[in-house]
Amino acid sequence: MWLAFAFVLVISFTSGGTSLLILFLTIAFVAVTQWLILRMWKAYLLGRAVKVTPESFPEIHAEIAELRQRLDYHRPVDVYIADDVNGKMTVTSLLGTRVLLIEGGFAAELQEDGPAALRFMLGSFIGWLKARHGRMTLSVLILDRLRYLTYVVPWILSYWRCSKYTCDQYGYLCAEDLHASLGVIARLTVGKELGPSISPTGVLEQAHQVSRRTLSRYAELSQAQPHMVNRYLNLIAFAGSVMPADYARFRAGLDEKGRRILRDLILQTPHRQSPVSQHWPAA
Repeated sequence: MWLAFAFVLVISFTSGGTSLLILFLTIAFVAVTQWLILRMWKAYLLGRAVKVTPESFPEIHAEIAELRQRLDYHRPVDVYIADDVNGKMTVTSLLGTRVLLIEGGFAAELQEDGPAALRFMLGSFIGWLKARHGRMTLSVLILDRLRYLTYVVPWILSYWRCSKYTCDQYGYLCAEDLHASLGVIARLTVGKELGPSISPTGVLEQAHQVSRRTLSRYAELSQAQPHMVNRYLNLIAFAGSVMPADYARFRAGLDEKGRRILRDLILQTPHRQSPVSQHWPAA
């Protein structure tokens, strides 16, 4: 909220006292309106979804409790499971309301794949809460209401894209399994049927093409989330910096072409200073 306040305050001072009054009234209106909307939404979830408790979903509740302890996140979070959720899982943190909403079918699929896949998804969203990536939400709503959002949206989108990389890394640290973590990203990209059959070399080759094409990079600038192939690559590079043994197992499964492409791509990531990028074994 302070971002919106500081941005609009400068404009208000240059426009006179009337604009300053409008600023405060708008902030109050947006805050109260969003608080009421969140209360109504939570009431809706309580009646139309199933809240995760030790009695309703003991396994999922236990996983969430363990991951919250591992990430040292102790603020209250309401977790619900519903039949249909846009994006499979969503997280909301605004005005003291923190809700994690999970699609039931998606949670069941991840459980079938083993605990690591579910931990990756849950850990990424708990990491989102831990890192307080939702702190700009109210600012965005206020700026949008005042019709100033257009002036700052490029920086906000950049922040959101970076936060997605961070959440993936949180998820991986919770899962401790690169194969399972990449499998979740693949599933979100092409679906549960084709996700397991994706060739890592093919994804890396596509990421290489994206990195070399100006239009592909420009297309990402207008999105709140990074390209899936970039998330895939970033997670591999991050694994190389924090869990070299896990990274080595992944690299060993690539063919010669995949190893060569991976070497070139990692040198373009923020993790290029990691030990694995400085001491490349022979391809």
